[in-house]
Order: sequence, then C-alpha cells, then structure tokens
Amino acid sequence: MPETTEAPPARRWGIAPMSRRRFLSLAALGGAAGVAGPLLWEQLSSTTTGASKGSLGSSTGRTLVLVTLYGGNDGLNTVIPYKDPMYAAARGILAVDPTQVLELSEGFGLHPSMPRLHKLWTKGHLAIVHGVGFADPNYSHFESMDIWQTAEPSDPTGSGWLGRWMDKVRADPLRAVAIGPTVPTLLAGERVQAAAVAPGPIRLPGTPLDVVRYRTMAEIPRTESGLLADAAHANADLLEVRSVFGPIMEKTASSDPLHLTGAAKPGGTGAANALAIANGGGSQSAADVLSTQLSVVANLLLADVPSEVFSVELGGFDTHTNQVDTQAALLPELDTAVGAFLDAVSGTKRGRETVVAIYTEFGRRVGANASAGTDHGWANVLFVAGKPVKGGFYGEPPSLTKLSEGNQVYNLDFRRVYATLLEQVIGVDPRDFLGGRFAPVAFL
Repeated sequence: MPETTEAPPARRWGIAPMSRRRFLSLAALGGAAGVAGPLLWEQLSSTTTGASKGSLGSSTGRTLVLVTLYGGNDGLNTVIPYKDPMYAAARGILAVDPTQVLELSEGFGLHPSMPRLHKLWTKGHLAIVHGVGFADPNYSHFESMDIWQTAEPSDPTGSGWLGRWMDKVRADPLRAVAIGPTVPTLLAGERVQAAAVAPGPIRLPGTPLDVVRYRTMAEIPRTESGLLADAAHANADLLEVRSVFGPIMEKTASSDPLHLTGAAKPGGTGAANALAIANGGGSQSAADVLSTQLSVVANLLLADVPSEVFSVELGGFDTHTNQVDTQAALLPELDTAVGAFLDAVSGTKRGRETVVAIYTEFGRRVGANASAGTDHGWANVLFVAGKPVKGGFYGEPPSLTKLSEGNQVYNLDFRRVYATLLEQVIGVDPRDFLGGRFAPVAFL
C-alpha cells in the first residue's frame, strides 16, 4: 500500500499539541539545551496539585523505561523463526543466514547483531511477546503510532495512556521524563504533561543580565492572570530545571555511565546530532542517539531523581529499501544502548527494579519488495527487559502460512502489555487508563 504524502499535523508525529503555556515554556528556553515540558516542576511541593508527592498514587518502587522505535521495525528479521521452512521461502533475499542467528528456543533466534539482548535472554531477564498488535490495523506510521501512544485504537486523538495516569493521580510533571526536545503523546495528559529534557548541559539563553531578568519575571505572584502569569510560571519552571537537573546534566555531558567509547559515548562525534530522532519513520538518526539518551536516564537514576517513567526513542526503521544494511546499523545501536544501560544501573537497588519495554508502530510485510526491503505490515514482536522480568516467550507466534494481505495477523492486543506495565511497574489499576479490562501478560 502506498504511503501517505500529506504533511502530518504535530499530533501525528507523537508530539503533544501546542498550547499557550507550552509555547511560553519553549520560548523561555530559547537556545537552552534543556527543554521544560508543559507545567514542568509544577511546584515540586505539589502546592498547585493539592497533593503531596508521597500521596500521588500507589507505587511498586519500580521504574519504567519506554523505548519507541519509529518507522516500523521488521520483527520477523529481529526475532527470527529460522527453523521454520516457510521463513526462508517467504523472505527470499532478506532471510538471515540460519548459521548466524543467536539461538533462543522453540526454533527462534535473535538477529546476529544483538548479543547483549541475547545475554539477557540466557540470564532469564528478556521477555519476547509474539503477535502483538490491534484490530483493524492500517499502514500509516502516524495513525498506528497514535494508536500505540494513546491506547485508543478506535479514536487515537486524545491523551496518552500514561498522560491519563498522570492526570488521574494529579502527578507533578517530574514524575515522567522524556529525553528529547518534545513530550511524546504517550506522556501527554489533558491537565498534566511530562517533562522533556534534552541531552547535554542546561544553558540558559542570553547574558547574565538576562538570567537576572528570568528570576525577576519568575517572582511575579501566581495570583496574576493572563499572559504575564503564564510567562512568570514558565520562567520559574526553567530556573527550577536548571537548579535541580542542571548538575546531573553537566555530569551526563562528561561521564560515561554506559561504559561506551568512541561515537557511542555521550559527547562523542555523533552526540551533537543526538536529537535528530526520526519521529514517524524518516531518515536514520545519528549513530549514538539511543546510547546518548539512555546515558542521561542512567545518570538520572543513579542520582535517584523521583521520576518513575522515562521515554527514549530511535528512528529510521522504515526499511522499504536496503533493509539488511539498515537493520545491521540500527539493531546494534538498540542492543548496545539497552544492554549497557541495564548493566550500568544494575548495581543499585533502583536499577535492579528497572523495566525496559521496546515497541514499534507495526511490523513489516512478510515478503520482500523489489527494492530489497519490506513494506508496512501488521503484527510484531515486543521486548521487555530487566531483572524483574520473567524471561521467555509470551503469546503465540503468528503463522507464516495464514497471512492476511501478505501480513502476519496479531493475536495479542498491545493493551495487555500496557495493563501489565501499569499494574506491575507503576502500581495502578489498568482499567482506569485503558478504557476496560485487559488480561495481563505474565512476564512480570
């Protein structure tokens, strides 16, 4: 099916809609490296929400890290049914050499460029969920990602599934953090949105005199109304970010918590492009983009910030052409970043309670196209990793002999995965945020 060519609105890129408050927050930051999300640091004492941080909802003591792969990663060549004779027959030139796969079990193996995730599997800390998707799938990057991020297949235009959680518990926005320049839809509520923090030191724009003016503006009483009060609030947020996050972000720029070297090390040759993330599946990101983001998350966890949810992302998975080489570049970045991140935080109690979930908007067509790539498909695999995870396979692998329009058919609703994460990681009743009951998956 041909791709849509119209320019998508901001919502279709997984970006929260622009409000006056959001605009003021971004405008106040100007050229600063750190970006304060809407309502960021809404009085950390929670005076504006009417609740203390300790009463914002139940908690398991666990931390959730969501990794979004934009573009539609080809799951069939990531978790490979290499012992199924239909695999090689259907894939043709794209079939991975069975002697090169990293063996898992039940006739499946990992892509050969994913040794760290394979190691997690052997230790029992990697869950692979087969056949994940939703009813009435479509071939649009934008609508499919909206469905995943809102958890609303029939009307994916509302708030994010975790944004609704933040609204419900009246969370201050620091409770969830997106590493990057914008807040993705999944962390955008109607009343509360997460923080967005870009990798690198936080630098306030302007001269020292301008910084004094920020402080003066921030001191305007909150009883004021209108644009002046909004500007004052935005400046107060900005100064709070610099005060609390600033030292941690300075450390991120010079330290290497993931113990990486070269271009994959934060501050390496590709780090300046670390925000060139291909939301919606555009061009490939800088080689170290995910490692840079997860280095920030590692430093924040090691500094024991109170955030419970982090969002990071990697783009470039829209492999209509030259899929073999593209996956050979992107999957090692995913593998290295996630594996090194979990290693880096494993020495702390909090790190040992961290769960990483990796998803993408849809799978790819089973058969190769004429450009040595694959077109948009339906069902896919999903990864969950970390020490709390009960490793193994979950769900049923879609049959390669029972395709629909050349696609694998889903048999596990993605909201079952979300229900598990909400209940077992965040510690809340999933029904409040998913619009109904979805049976959990037993990987936690």
